[in-house]
Amino acid sequence: MEALLATIEAELRAELSPKRYRHVLGVAETARNLAPRAGVPEDEAVLAALLHDRCREWPAAELEAILRRYRDVVWLDYAPVIWHGPVASYVARERYGIENVRVLEAIYYHTTGRGAMSSLDLVLWVADYIEPGRTFPEADVARKLAETDLEAAFRYGLSRSLIELIERGEKIHPAMWQAYNAIAGRRA
Repeated sequence: MEALLATIEAELRAELSPKRYRHVLGVAETARNLAPRAGVPEDEAVLAALLHDRCREWPAAELEAILRRYRDVVWLDYAPVIWHGPVASYVARERYGIENVRVLEAIYYHTTGRGAMSSLDLVLWVADYIEPGRTFPEADVARKLAETDLEAAFRYGLSRSLIELIERGEKIHPAMWQAYNAIAGRRA
């Protein structure tokens, strides 16, 4: 696993912008810190975190071509900014031989969440939202919540993301609504 992580990190350093690379490393470190509290193996959390934005800077046309090749075209009805999640999952399997379904699914759904969030899904989503490079006020609130309750941090961050999308008049992927409905239903 160490060799694989080193290979991935070297490729990311070479291929991502410095800002995106710092973000990915911040997410990986945050995921490493959150993993034990969620009962998630650290190596799975770090692997998913390193690969989650692997394709984030790719052109929309390239992302679209991969989604079409996998016949995963439902994503094309929504903003291209979320397409990199499923594409990164496909790339993780193709390029790096990742077969761990938990890791692949966490990467796949990291832009939307989903109704049946696994512990690894939750760790990656929250880590992506609160990593140290995130300076928007909502990240600070979610960081504080994550200290004691990952689900509360997720619920807060997801609701803020939904509000932002609604205010911008954007379509919302069904998985995001399913994630919200599932987490709202568990509210204490």
